[in-house]
Amino acid sequence: MKILFIDTETGGLDSKKSALLQLSGIIRINKKDVETFNFFIKPFDGAIVDQAALDVQKRTREDLEDEKFKPENEVYLEFIELLDKYVNKYDKDDKFIIAGYNIDFDIKFLQEFFKRNNNNFLYSYICKMTLDPFKYIPFLQLCGKLPFLENNKLETWCKYFNIELDAHDSLNDIIATKELILQSTKLLK
Repeated sequence: MKILFIDTETGGLDSKKSALLQLSGIIRINKKDVETFNFFIKPFDGAIVDQAALDVQKRTREDLEDEKFKPENEVYLEFIELLDKYVNKYDKDDKFIIAGYNIDFDIKFLQEFFKRNNNNFLYSYICKMTLDPFKYIPFLQLCGKLPFLENNKLETWCKYFNIELDAHDSLNDIIATKELILQSTKLLK
């Protein structure tokens, strides 16, 4: 089984117009983590970067000029090279299950990232199946396996499971999310 744990930090909520600023993840194959990645991305021309989004991430506009932030097309090529290392995009049975917290948000940004780089084939690498605690925790709550807490935010569930989290850095978020998925799915055994 191939799992792509992934998280993004963005310049806003609009996947078509907002910048993709950070793309991080863990590639897990047959229950072993085989690679971790953490890309910082310069906003594309005309991209929205809301101050509120930067404030949540504890970033400034000057931070986006740092040399660790690479042009989007360079990051895209590195990301595709990474995916190609583990998945045969032409084999319909060789795809990543994509995992993350509220993963639909990240998938929308990935789709637009691909499109801006003239590639409409994100699903050559991932399948439609997702692992998302944001979606399955309510089921575990209804079954009595988890309590109802004040909210279903990643930070709240990490605190409940005693998972360390320095939120709003996509690498930290996805490391914590992976641990949350591993711990919460044990409840079904």
